[in-house]
Amino acid sequence: MRVLIIGKRSYIGSHIKSHLEKHGCFADEADAENDEWKTVDYAAYDSVVHVAAIVHQNAKNADEALFGRVNTELPVEVARLAKSRGVPQFVFISTMGVYGKEKTLKKAESIIRKDTCEAATGGYGGSKLRAERILKTLETEGFRVAVVRPPNVYGPGCRGNYIPLFKKLAHSLPVCPYAYPEIKQSMLYIDNLSELIRLIICQREGGLFLPQDNMAPSSVEMIRLIRSANGKTTAESKFAGFLVKLFSAIPVVKKIYGGIQYDYSASACFDYQYQIVGFEDGLKASCKSCETDT
Repeated sequence: MRVLIIGKRSYIGSHIKSHLEKHGCFADEADAENDEWKTVDYAAYDSVVHVAAIVHQNAKNADEALFGRVNTELPVEVARLAKSRGVPQFVFISTMGVYGKEKTLKKAESIIRKDTCEAATGGYGGSKLRAERILKTLETEGFRVAVVRPPNVYGPGCRGNYIPLFKKLAHSLPVCPYAYPEIKQSMLYIDNLSELIRLIICQREGGLFLPQDNMAPSSVEMIRLIRSANGKTTAESKFAGFLVKLFSAIPVVKKIYGGIQYDYSASACFDYQYQIVGFEDGLKASCKSCETDT
C-alpha cells in the first residue's frame, strides 16, 4: 500500500507515517502550508490521509475565515484532486468537536452515541463538520471517504493534551477530592489512532469512525493511575469532593472534572482491534514523556 499524508511534520501525521511503515506500507508526507500538496503525483497512491488542520491550541489569532480555508476548503480541494487522479480512498481526520459539546458535569449530557446529532457551528468543530459534509458528496463506488472523529489524542511528546495538568495535580494535591466519578472523558492513544488508520487503509473502508481507548477515565481515576505509575497510593476524600461540588460553577472545576465520552459501543469498529495499547500503558508512557520534556 502506498499512502500520502497531507500535513507534514504534524504530531499525528508523523506517527501515522511511522506506524504504517512498520507494517510494510510506503508512506509519504506533503506540506499543506505551501503548494507542495498540489505538485504530488496522486496517481501513485492507494490512499490519501488528511491530517492538516488549524486546531484550538494553535489558533489564538485564527478567525472564521482562516478556519474555513484550512479546515474546510483545503481538505475538499485535496480530495477532489485525489479523486480526479484515480486515488481510490480518502481518509479525513476530523474531531469529536463536530458535536458541539463542551465538557460537562452532567452524566446524561456527556455521552455521545452513534445517533447523536452534530451541532458545531463556528471555529474548529464547525469548520471540520462542513468539510465532512462536502467530502461525503464526493464519495462514489470507486472513491471511498472515511471520516475519523477522535476524542483527545495523547501520547509521548504530544502538546496540547491535558495529561501534564493531571500529572501536576496528582503530585501536588495532599488528597484527591472524590467528586464526579461517573463523569468520564474519552481519550485515544496515538498508537491506537495510527492502527485504526492502518486498518481503514488496508481494508479500504469508508464511513464514520468514533474511536477511543479501552477505557474512558474519570478525573479521580486519572489521578489515581498517575500516582500508581509512580509507586504512590492515593488518599481520596469525599469531604473534599463535597467542597468541589459546592464550587461546581467555577470554570476550573468543569475543566478538571468535566468530561465528554463516546458510548463504548459506538467505538466498536474492527471489533476494537485498533486498541493495541491499553489506556493505563498509554498514560504511563505519556507521563514518562512529560518527565523527559521537563
